[in-house]
Amino acid sequence: MSLLIVVATIIAAAGFGVHAIRRWRGEGRPVAAGLGVLWSARSVLDLGAGLLISGIVMAAVFWTEHAVGAIQIMPSGAGAAPIGALARLSVIAFEEEFIMRSLLLSGLILALRGRAALAIGISAALFGMSHLSNPHASSLAILGNTLGGIVYGVAFVRSGGIWLPLGLHLSWNFVQGPILGFTVSGMDQGGFQTITTTGPDWLTGGAYGPEAGVVGIASRFLVITSVLVWLRVNRGARSAELHQSLDVRSDCADGSP
Repeated sequence: MSLLIVVATIIAAAGFGVHAIRRWRGEGRPVAAGLGVLWSARSVLDLGAGLLISGIVMAAVFWTEHAVGAIQIMPSGAGAAPIGALARLSVIAFEEEFIMRSLLLSGLILALRGRAALAIGISAALFGMSHLSNPHASSLAILGNTLGGIVYGVAFVRSGGIWLPLGLHLSWNFVQGPILGFTVSGMDQGGFQTITTTGPDWLTGGAYGPEAGVVGIASRFLVITSVLVWLRVNRGARSAELHQSLDVRSDCADGSP
């Protein structure tokens, strides 16, 4: 069943994405704006902000669980965070953001005539359920990943591009795994150290990783708060790129959540 959800989500993303692209082309609208892949100086700042926000929040998750004695730390002997892991996680993060946000979310917003909040909720739920096939997945894990989908969806729509959610997603996984030594969605990514959970799974996420525990789930709210603050502070500095991307994705004036 879990594999069917993954396949169905990919098919849905492709279908909505192709429909949106064909429509944009037919109306003479820029496809790159709709997909959120336009690159500019603002993209660099959004990417950097995403990397920084998730990195700091994940460090806070680590500190909290360590402070309450819920995890134990052992050196891994690797000596450094593997460059290969960074490259692999970068590809995975971009692939997932392009499928779930650029294709699926953009297409849903268009199909739902600008109801971006509803589109974000649907795409986030599919993003969460697509992790059911991961090792050690649980109901809390799906909740945590669904909240992650909401964070990335809001970042995508409000920033007008893929770069902020990409930075958030990549840093969350890379700092969590290769840097700090947690498992990432049930998979060991290696790194500087090895973490063994000694606290209850409902608190730490156990073998799945922080997304499946109360500390990690609560931290998603810190991420989205930080994202909204970043976007508000930089609202005046944004170019017409944001408005262009929203106009392309929506037929309605109330296209942003």
